[in-house]
Amino acid sequence: LGDAPSSRSLVRLHARVAFHPGSRAASHTRMGKKGGRGGRKVGGGGRRHANKDHRQSGLKHTVNKGRWDDICARQLAPGVAEKVLAEKTVPDPDLPGLGQYFCIACSKYCISAQALADHQRTPKHRRRTKTLTTEKIYDHAEANAGAGRGSIDNGLQEREGMAVE
Repeated sequence: LGDAPSSRSLVRLHARVAFHPGSRAASHTRMGKKGGRGGRKVGGGGRRHANKDHRQSGLKHTVNKGRWDDICARQLAPGVAEKVLAEKTVPDPDLPGLGQYFCIACSKYCISAQALADHQRTPKHRRRTKTLTTEKIYDHAEANAGAGRGSIDNGLQEREGMAVE
């Protein structure tokens, strides 16, 4: 009987364990449910995690470019377009419409001839085709020259002993 702790010492022992600074019980009693290390943390506000459409609100209505403009512009050149179409419309079961209906300007496969015709009437396709066929395309040589890695330009130089004025 002398070895067993008394009820009074058990209460003191329990009090020391319950209010130990790092224990869960201490955080509940001191900090409430939101604070400390334990308890249920309630987040509030914001959008649900399931619906992520709001993240792409600015990107939904833009042209999805699968290829760079300089490549598409070269492929749209007269004489080259037929070769590209022949190469791109090889039957492939993994592509929409078995890969038979391809728009070079938008780098897009359609599921049928009607879908391709509908696509070619859209303002996005017409705008992109006009841009690629009429405007000079920003290519790698121009980008390198803009970055200072282009060919050296020494300006006007003397030719065969004649001074340039």
